[in-house]
Amino acid sequence: FGGGEPVQKLEEVTLDEFDSLLILADYVAIKDGADMQSSDSRSLASLLIIQDIQNSKYKEKLEAGDVNAKKPCNPISEILDTRTRSLLRVVDCKGYVMSNQIVSAAIAQVAESREMNSVLGELLSAEGNEPYLRPIELYVTLKKKEQLSFWDVCLRARKRREIAVGYCTVDEEGGVVKYDKCSEMMLNPPDKDKKRLWRAGDIIVVFAQD
Repeated sequence: FGGGEPVQKLEEVTLDEFDSLLILADYVAIKDGADMQSSDSRSLASLLIIQDIQNSKYKEKLEAGDVNAKKPCNPISEILDTRTRSLLRVVDCKGYVMSNQIVSAAIAQVAESREMNSVLGELLSAEGNEPYLRPIELYVTLKKKEQLSFWDVCLRARKRREIAVGYCTVDEEGGVVKYDKCSEMMLNPPDKDKKRLWRAGDIIVVFAQD
């Protein structure tokens, strides 16, 4: 993104209307001899450019009186060098993915237990089981106002050949769970045997094939 042409092409894209944006590391440059810090520099430069375009388009819509204009999403950048994390705060990066650290953690788990190789292979491959967000209505009859524990929900998910690993509840006003609320998602929740009243809009996080 050092030249003017790529920036002009980005300005033609409606970057302010995307629900999520992920900036991938420049693996082509690494294959050609570039180091990880150089790749991270390109990623951060791309992040700044995208954020600037998003804010400019959003501001233009507000000045034009567009009442339906939504706030742009926060881009997520892939970084390779752990030392780059200190720069992410400077560029106001709300999220990042350290792919090398994820790979290292996976290798460490397989080294400790070979059985984890089949589990991670299933979860990280293009086919097979993957995470899904399911509505609570698939597991609980809301009209009956059932009070079920998370273990009860797990058992019902198992009957659907799914593995429940967490949940996300709606806010007090009963709104719909949005992308900016995903940080409130409860994975591997405590007190799994504690019964609670599930409400419409609650989301169950499961691993399933479809």
